[in-house]
Amino acid sequence: MINIAICDDKVEFSSKLEMLLINIVKEEKIQADIDVYQSGNELLHKLQKDKCYYDMIFLDIEMEGMDGLETAKEIRKQDEITTLIYVTSHKSYAIEAYEVQPFRFLVKPINQDTFYECFRKAYEKIIAGEFYFQYKYEKVYYKVLVSDILYFESEKRVIRIYLKNGTVGKFYDKLNNIEKQMKKGKVDFYRLHKSILVNSRYITKKAHDHVELINGIKLEISGTRRKEISKLYVQEIEDGMDE
Repeated sequence: MINIAICDDKVEFSSKLEMLLINIVKEEKIQADIDVYQSGNELLHKLQKDKCYYDMIFLDIEMEGMDGLETAKEIRKQDEITTLIYVTSHKSYAIEAYEVQPFRFLVKPINQDTFYECFRKAYEKIIAGEFYFQYKYEKVYYKVLVSDILYFESEKRVIRIYLKNGTVGKFYDKLNNIEKQMKKGKVDFYRLHKSILVNSRYITKKAHDHVELINGIKLEISGTRRKEISKLYVQEIEDGMDE
């Protein structure tokens, strides 16, 4: 699942952009939530009030009131990773806009093929590099880097998320859903048994029936998964030696 925002004060254009996104995510079989905002202030209010986050933001530069450049600067104060894609009628903004590290510029009127190419490249960047895992508990939204997650542990309907800084969060979901989501990125997670999904990069030792993490925690491997985990672990070590 990726979260996408469109911020443009022209309703006709934002509707067209939303339809292009709906078509491409359907075509690519990508799960996505798409939100549309009519001003930079509206987008920033949502980000700050609800503590929500977006993987990809399409941002019009020439908006009335707070323009896209100022909006992007405010976004970057709380989120250095989200993929910003500027939409503009004038290429002359390029130099100033690069201060906030945009992924790409799209020039109006939008060409469908150009837009689809841009989206695919942005999506590849999101799932290939550092990306966020987001969850909600008691009406509060949380966002953590996947690379900071040690492991997930399920107990009935509750998922606990353990981070490398010692923080433990929790939310309601199924571990199967989390496992599918993690497979979209390049950080490998091992399913040790029905209740544990662990980030492989933090495994420092592997025994026959358990693994040990960098913080000394030992996690059991179920009998039915020992062969599979051994194969994955050995393959990862061999791949690392080839680099």
